[in-house]
Amino acid sequence: MVDNIYSLELKMDEVESCLKQPDPDLDLLQKDQILNLLGKSFVEIKAVLGEPEEQGYSNLYGPHNYMLFDFKRGPIRFCSPDDVENQLAVSIILGVGQAVLGTNVGMTFGEIEDILGSPAFGPELGMDNLYYMDYFFGETTNQVPEVFISFSADAINSSTHDAFIKWEAFEFHKVETM
Repeated sequence: MVDNIYSLELKMDEVESCLKQPDPDLDLLQKDQILNLLGKSFVEIKAVLGEPEEQGYSNLYGPHNYMLFDFKRGPIRFCSPDDVENQLAVSIILGVGQAVLGTNVGMTFGEIEDILGSPAFGPELGMDNLYYMDYFFGETTNQVPEVFISFSADAINSSTHDAFIKWEAFEFHKVETM
């Protein structure tokens, strides 16, 4: 039991140290084509990207409405929780070939780290036997980062196969306004 408490304390220290890291240039975040679509309505995204290959409702990753664009460079899936009016893109899943902040899904964790710097967490093995490396961007409110980006891979030295981007501040803002 003492070992578990000690491990938890170490993890909390890691979170605290991540929160103290300086934010990257916020102008860079705003200039990124994908991150600019985060928080936009599905209507606004269609105005930029055209009609999606697929649109609907799914329970995969929790109940949400989604739009899937399957470009030559790779797929992009925009997700909106089902209880959100105007279907806002609260999360985005990028497939192999898509880019965010100068990185490409398909790079190794080391290549991504060379571009984005040290991650906030990982790379570490998750419960689903995939490895994850996470970055927190923007302002942090009550230990919740504004934007969270997680890259995943089958092995610590293999190519990443997707990137999950979430507007974490949306959930915090939603709770604050209730």
